[in-house]
Amino acid sequence: MNTYPFIIIISILLIIMWAYAAISKLADLKGFKQALATQVFPKWIGKILVWVLPISELGIVGLLLFQKTQILGMYASFGLMLLFTLYVGGAVYNIYERTPCACGGLFAKLGWTKHFRVNIFLTLISIIGIVLLESGR
Repeated sequence: MNTYPFIIIISILLIIMWAYAAISKLADLKGFKQALATQVFPKWIGKILVWVLPISELGIVGLLLFQKTQILGMYASFGLMLLFTLYVGGAVYNIYERTPCACGGLFAKLGWTKHFRVNIFLTLISIIGIVLLESGR
C-alpha cells in the first residue's frame, strides 16, 4: 500500500497546527508571557518557554516541510505533543495544586477536557506518521 498520501496529510495537519501555535504566541507575545506567568511551573521556566516554545514549533514546521527531515519532524512533533498532553492531562485530572490558566488561542475556548482530547489525537497522529515513515525506509 502506498502510504505517501497519508504521510502528506499528516504532515500538513501537523504543519498547520504547529504554525498556528507558534504564530499565535508570537503575534500576542505580551499575552503569551502573561499566560506563562500564570502556569503551575516556576516563573523562571516561563521566561525561557516564551521563546523556546514558538521557536521549537517553527522548527518542527521546517522539519516537516522537507522529505529528508520529515522523520525528525515527526519525532519532534510526537515529543512536544506528548509533553503538552501530559501537562494538559495534569490539569484535567487535578494533579496540580491549582488549575493552570487555559489562556490564549483556540484551545482557551475548548476547555481542558476537549484540549486534552485534541492533544491525544495529535499525539497519535504523530505516532502514525512515524510508523508510516519508518515502515517506508
